[in-house]
Amino acid sequence: MNHSEAQEIARHWIKLCHLPSNAPERDSSFWAYSRLSEVADDDPESAWQIIGLIYELEPSDIILANVAAGPLEDLLAKHGGSFIDRVESLAVQNPVFRKLLGAVWKNQIAEDIWVRIKAVAGPSF
Repeated sequence: MNHSEAQEIARHWIKLCHLPSNAPERDSSFWAYSRLSEVADDDPESAWQIIGLIYELEPSDIILANVAAGPLEDLLAKHGGSFIDRVESLAVQNPVFRKLLGAVWKNQIAEDIWVRIKAVAGPSF
């Protein structure tokens, strides 16, 4: 996936989070939610890139909570072993990412990965 496609997904994903559930404009951005979900399954490296773009573009609590409980949680549940070293490193370096980790729920994340996440995550918010 190229950078401009990743940015487009990130921008539409953010826009979708801000729209009321009954807003007709949701239809024009919902594809980004679906696409990021697919990418988290099939192309986890691109999903990691998009997740990074999302919280860099808008580190508001609503976006951090939504990305934590959605694509990041899914990515870590499916591919946590491949990303946990990066997660730990980034959490130490980046306070926004550390805060984001605080809103991730365990869900289907493997226990050994979850223990490592909780060790570097910020408090839940």
